[in-house]
Parts: sequence; C-alpha cells; structure tokens
Amino acid sequence: MTAHMKCFQFNKMKLLYLKIINRAFASVKTNNSSSYFVTTPIFYLNGVPHIGHLQSCLYADAFARINRLLGKEVIFSTGTDEHGLKVLQAAETNKLTPIDYCDEMSSTFEKAFKEANISYTHFIRTTNVKHKEMVQDFWCKLDKNGHISKGKYTGWYSVIEEAFVPTAQVKEVREGSQFKTVSIETGSPVERMEEENYVFCLPKFQNDLLYWLSKDVVKPLIFADDLKKWIEEGLTDLSISRPRTRCSWGVPVPNDETQVVYVWLDALVNYLTVGKNAAQSLEWPASCHVIGKDILKFHAIFWPAFLIAAGYEPPREIFCHSHWTVNYEKMSKSKGNVIDPKLLIDKYDVDGFRYFLLRASVPNSDTNYSETKIHRMLNAELCDTLGNLLSRSCAKSLNPQQIFPPFSHEAFCSLKETNIQHIIDSTSKLPETVKKHFLEGYFYKGIDSMLDCLRDTNAFVQHTKPWVLVKQQDTEAQQKLFTILHTVLEVLRICSLLLQPIIPTLTAKVLAKIGVSEMERSWQNIICFPSFHNLPNKLEGQPLNNDNIPLYERRKS
Repeated sequence: MTAHMKCFQFNKMKLLYLKIINRAFASVKTNNSSSYFVTTPIFYLNGVPHIGHLQSCLYADAFARINRLLGKEVIFSTGTDEHGLKVLQAAETNKLTPIDYCDEMSSTFEKAFKEANISYTHFIRTTNVKHKEMVQDFWCKLDKNGHISKGKYTGWYSVIEEAFVPTAQVKEVREGSQFKTVSIETGSPVERMEEENYVFCLPKFQNDLLYWLSKDVVKPLIFADDLKKWIEEGLTDLSISRPRTRCSWGVPVPNDETQVVYVWLDALVNYLTVGKNAAQSLEWPASCHVIGKDILKFHAIFWPAFLIAAGYEPPREIFCHSHWTVNYEKMSKSKGNVIDPKLLIDKYDVDGFRYFLLRASVPNSDTNYSETKIHRMLNAELCDTLGNLLSRSCAKSLNPQQIFPPFSHEAFCSLKETNIQHIIDSTSKLPETVKKHFLEGYFYKGIDSMLDCLRDTNAFVQHTKPWVLVKQQDTEAQQKLFTILHTVLEVLRICSLLLQPIIPTLTAKVLAKIGVSEMERSWQNIICFPSFHNLPNKLEGQPLNNDNIPLYERRKS
C-alpha cells in the first residue's frame, strides 16, 4: 500500500470515528426516546457484597425509578464479573471448580440486590454463553478494523488489579528495610513482566476521547477533568489478552487457543451483551453507566475507545461516584472495616438503608460511614419529620372523620397570616427542582429540598394549632381545620410521589394511607394543589386507609 493510500485510509477511518461520536452526541441532544438503559458495573467475585457495591446499585436504581416515573421503558442491568486470575485463585482456595465457585458467589450478589429492593431487569454473568459469543464477536470487529496486533509486551503488572500499569504511574516505596514498586494510583504492588499477547492501539484514539469528553458526558465534571489530564499525559498501547498458561479461566481469543481475552475487555462488553439482547426497541448506546471512581479509567478511556474502534457509539453518559470510608480510610478486607449491607438492612430495614446511602453520600467526594450518623438521620428525617407529619394529619384526634378533607378558599384567606401560601408555592416548585437534581444524580439535593417543605409544614401545623380548632363546633373553625389538613396531606402526597425512587416501600405506605391508588403514582399525577387552583380533585372526601402502623419506628442506639 502506498503512502498516499495509507493516508487516505487513515483519514477515512478518522471521519468514521467522528461520525460515530457525533451520532452519540446527537442522540443525547434529541433524546426523546421512550427507553432508558442504565447499568451498574458488574461486580468481581473475589469477595462478598459490601455497601460500596450497593452504593452503585442504589444510584442506578434511583435513576431507573425516576425514569420509570417519567414514563420511560427502563432496562436496568447489573451482574457479576466471573473470569480472571483472582477468581481462579479464590475457587482453588475454596476447593471448588471455577464455575461452582462463580455460581455460589454470584447468587450472594443477586440475593443482596433483591434484599435492597434493587429493581434491575437484567442480571448478567460473564460466564453466560451469549456473553462469551458477544465478547468474541467484539474482538473480531476490533481485529477486522485493524486495531489489534500481537507481539512481546513488557511492562509493570499488578496481580491485584489484573492490569499492566504504565511506567509513569509506578513508584518505588520503602517497606521496612526493603524497597518495592507499586502503582501510584492504587498502591498495589507491581512486578516487571514480559509476555506475548495481543495489544490494542489506544493512543490512536486520544483525540477522539478528548472530543467525546468535551461534551460533558462524564458527571460530575471533576472526574472529567481527571480523565483529560490522564489522556493529555499520553496514552500507551493496551494489552488485551493473557497467556492461557498464566490464566486459563477466561474467554478464549478467537482463532488462538493459547490466549484468553483480558478480563476488563471481557467485563466491559457485558453492557453490549445486555443492550443487544434486552429488547428490540432498545437502541445502543447505553443511556448511563453508573460506576465508582476506582474504575473510571476503564469505563471512560478504555471502553469508549474500544466501542469507537469496533464501530459502536460510546455511552451517552457516565455517572461516577466516590467511595464510603470508615474512620476516613477506604474499606478493605485486609483492614477488616468492610460494612455488611445485610446487617444494616436487618437493623434499619430496607428503606432506611436505601435512604441513608442516597441521602448521606455526595457523588464528587468520599463519605465517612458513621453508625451515629445513621441513627440521627433516620430518626430525625424519616421518623420525626415525614412520619410525624403523617401521623399528625391522619390522627383521629385531629381528623375525626378520617377523610382527605376538602379545601376552602374562604378558610385559606383567613389563614393568610400563617405561612400557608409559602407552603403551597414552595411545594409546587418541588417537582421540577427534584427532577433536575435526581436526573443529575444529586439525590441528596432533591431530598434536602423536600425536607425543607416537610419541616415548614410541620411548623405550619404547630402555628395553626388544629388540635384547638377540632374542639370548636362552628363552620368557620371546621373549614379552617379541613384546609389545614388538606394542605398537609397534599404536601405529603407530592413529597411521597417524588420520594418513590429513594424509599419505594415507605412512600407506598404513605400514599396508600392517604388514599392515592397505585394507578395515580406516576409523574403525570403530580398536579400540585389542584383544589387550590380550582381543578377537579377526586381525593377530597375520600376515606383514609385505616392502617395505623407508624411509618418508620424510631431506632435506638
């Protein structure tokens, strides 16, 4: 091939890559799709589930639930990553075959996710036949497009991460009287290794990746800044296979039984396996990959480069969250500070657990775990604020007729000295405020805005003293009482509809208590204060549910 033909071929490929990326951006800007495809990472089977795994799942679950509320058909995938040297070693340690070990461990993750009420639609395992076929098909696309070559690969290898680490990202540290070389990023030890394997030409995609990142596809933006720095420092070729003699537990490289596919390439293709097999109506790319910051490089550098090289669009969005720490140290099995989610669910129940993880965590910075923080937060917010408002407004002593009382404009005018107008105005702004925060992944901000309204409403009850009005027999006092209770119940209805992605079980209890049917709990039912705006309101006069169980029982230390 002449130099002119090579140049032509190169430019032709660059135009193709640009088209692929721009098609993905166009789909973001005009994303009126009726479907939404969200994923968690698939979790490696070298340990049991901990709250870090559940944090990713809960973020993805909340994204899935808010999109369902908005009327979209949701595909939500999670699963387990089952190949690689560490899984093989763990199986040997437990005296099990690799597949028996994977079956046993994968079921513990599936059970943990069900206990946390994670509403996934697909649970994928990388040992599934369809996935293996997709990995090999993906490899063939990379190879056909000229992005794979074979040769001697020399570099620093981390057994813990099962990855080669660039020379610029290793350092020598002293440990007692000895020196050892470690990864700067993770601190894991690395060793010099030379082996024959297949290589993917990652540097070829440096400009494509920077262009893709410039469209704010990685959130929060602080993580995009880190990625740009890594890319601008220079990318190196990526080893994408391992000799079968070193690790036999993996997907065989097509047409070369001496090599297995690199576990991270294998794992990342799981999203494509789900996307291409989930439903005819679902279109690639994924709407959102939810990941922890420790695997950002794999998802926001390797994965989009692989996809572009194979002719697929890169993901529309990657949502990256930070970690939970214990005593401000990262959780690890070796330190013995891993938090078991089952213990928390047993103690605080599933919605208390969900609420804490989504309320307390901040995506762009690590959050320190504290048992005291859980007690105070759940007691103050679920019990004293939300639960107290529900029990007050539904108590027979204040609402003897046990109905959703009618709203009186005349009584409203007589209550103008209170903050009733402020409550109506601020609560009416909640749907758009909460939707914005939830769709951006800032669930704690959306919860904060609802708590402000709920606290104001509790203060409104204190100020208006309905326990005094209920003792008065005149029509004016009764209308004021009804209007106060109507306002409170309407705040509870709106906040409960909006809180469904966070605490689905508790909000279902609130909505059932105040007479909102299951058919009236979607986003289109969030019409704020219809009676105030002289719109039809079929809840008025409807009986309350006679269930008097407390919404959320106070937890003791």
